[in-house]
Amino acid sequence: MNYLLFPGRHVVNTHFQAEYLRRLLAAPPAELAELLHGSVRLDASPTEIIFAITSANQENSRFNPVPFHVRAMGVDRFARELRQQIPFRFRVIGIPHYGHTQNFAAFTIKEIANQTEQTVNLRPDNCLVLCSTPEVIQLYRELGFTIAPAEQAEPDPKPATPIALVREMGVRGQHWRAGPLVRTQLAPSHLSLFEDFPEVPQRLARLYQDPLTNQDGSLTETRNYSTYARGLNGIIRLKYLDIRSGIRPGRIVDEGCADGALLAEISRDFPDSDLFGIDLSAEFAGRFHERQRAGEFGGAYVHFFHRNLLDRIFEPASIDTTICNSTLHELWSYGEGEKSVRGYLAEKFRQLRAGGRLLIRDVVGPDDADREVLLWCSDSDGEKLAPTDASLPDRSDSERLRQLSTRSRLALFAADFLDGRRPFPLTATRHEGRPVFKLSLRQAAEFLSKKDYCDNWKSEMHEEFCFWHFAQWKAVLEETGFRIHENPNHPEDGSRVYTNPWMVQHRYEGHVTLHAPSGEPLPWPPTNMVLFADKPLST
Repeated sequence: MNYLLFPGRHVVNTHFQAEYLRRLLAAPPAELAELLHGSVRLDASPTEIIFAITSANQENSRFNPVPFHVRAMGVDRFARELRQQIPFRFRVIGIPHYGHTQNFAAFTIKEIANQTEQTVNLRPDNCLVLCSTPEVIQLYRELGFTIAPAEQAEPDPKPATPIALVREMGVRGQHWRAGPLVRTQLAPSHLSLFEDFPEVPQRLARLYQDPLTNQDGSLTETRNYSTYARGLNGIIRLKYLDIRSGIRPGRIVDEGCADGALLAEISRDFPDSDLFGIDLSAEFAGRFHERQRAGEFGGAYVHFFHRNLLDRIFEPASIDTTICNSTLHELWSYGEGEKSVRGYLAEKFRQLRAGGRLLIRDVVGPDDADREVLLWCSDSDGEKLAPTDASLPDRSDSERLRQLSTRSRLALFAADFLDGRRPFPLTATRHEGRPVFKLSLRQAAEFLSKKDYCDNWKSEMHEEFCFWHFAQWKAVLEETGFRIHENPNHPEDGSRVYTNPWMVQHRYEGHVTLHAPSGEPLPWPPTNMVLFADKPLST
């Protein structure tokens, strides 16, 4: 048996691919060598195609926008159409996502062998590889395989690649059928596939027109999601206790749900409610579904939406509780600031039932944020950053960052905060014989809130925490139509602002101090807020 391995994401198949496969399958060995511009180790033309659908466990990103089951159905239709013209066997095999690894080709070969109970063992003497991606071609060549380079070897103008068709569909949206590449180069199998699954072109349009989503279906390329998730989940119980008394049963949405850790907590106390999670990150999508597979949501109904928080997902007046846990500062930072947050709050007001509740737990800025303060930072709690190291080019070196003194981290923070787009001047002076820095209370609070995020320094530097103080948040919510729920007798059961005592004890004391210009000590700025915002029963 001679095989033709056709690895790829197989989001779409094209007319060119069908014609190219016909040529490969019909050519005798001599003509096959001529077609491939070199010698071929096969003693006969391939008789079985192995369609290896890569990144089978990823979806909903521009890199990989279509779920595996739809891609597999498309390949099956494509192969059956082609088989009406020339006989061959075929198999469709899903290959998991391996990330960026030089072992990608070798892993694919091993995965095919294992998924076929070792009945298909691909070797250079029994398999030809169809691939047009130069980096992947090199990996298979290093293993000794002969390559059928498809589009790459064609004369100019070269045939459109599948991803070019996908981009066109994404840009054209509901008018995808009229695109010149779709009209002339999309295989009939996939034209009928997208007619049967009209949500797929809609998804392509959403992903390619989403201003926040990057190529991999996430918010930022610089975040280490493993360490980020560990940090979130380590205190998720405390975050849940902050808002638990405000949750109203029924249909509960966690917007910016990450890997679903908060919903797992909620499911224990609200097993009869319908739970919905929304997150933009493709990495968190996979982690969320693993929680669901492992039964961590108990008997509650749970559904995950891999979407932008600015998307309109729910019908008006259909949700009882909307939870925003550490998400609005990201919306501000990665979106259009105040415009994005105000628009988002208006949408949450629309989706809540009368009497429904919006629960916000997030970071917050200090009152009187523009006042000048004096900030002392220890230079003996870590290594000093030498003047020649001021640029410290590799901010991803978390161990190196952790070794630096607080004062050295302040120097880096001043250069890196908001990617250097906003001035962060540091004026050195002295207070009680110690060197201090003059800056605004808002700037000091931004540094205090982020100085210990060494594992995700790059992504945290892009985010702004202190844009509004607590009274401003309440005012914006009231302008949107909400009523703020406060409980003076039991503050923990209502809206409140506080300074996290753990932060003070473990990250502030002994490392930093705050003083007024006149010298008197200042209280620590608030770190967190909890807002219970209700939609009135009548508006």
